Amino acid sequence: MRSIMKYIIPVVLFFAFIGLGYELIFNPLGFLTRILMIVGFVAVIFLGYRWYMSRKYGTPLFPSQTGPSRAQLRKAKRTSTQRSSSPAPTAAFKPRTTNMMTEKKKTSRPKNRREGHNLTVIEGKKNKKKKRAFF
Repeated sequence: MRSIMKYIIPVVLFFAFIGLGYELIFNPLGFLTRILMIVGFVAVIFLGYRWYMSRKYGTPLFPSQTGPSRAQLRKAKRTSTQRSSSPAPTAAFKPRTTNMMTEKKKTSRPKNRREGHNLTVIEGKKNKKKKRAFF
């Protein structure tokens, strides 16, 4: 079965490209109308799906926000493990002047990491028999 498909698929694709070229050369307006009809059909299906899903789940039909929010970007910046080092300023560019407060805020942030854990062992009566109906 696979050996037959190995030969059939390229032949079908070859004839499809020949038909596409023929259509483009001898009937470009018909080709354009077919492409526009396909795009319109896909758009109607897509809008119908979006409308159905927005009605079912109560979400807007066209959500306004795309991508992560500002809070998510700030959190990603804080939790990033890679720190990019800024290149040394060259003679062509002026170095930026920074405020002492921003420098102090950046450097005065200590890492609060605990070495141990907060788990404790609770001793209890381990040999006490439980009253159960099933043994």
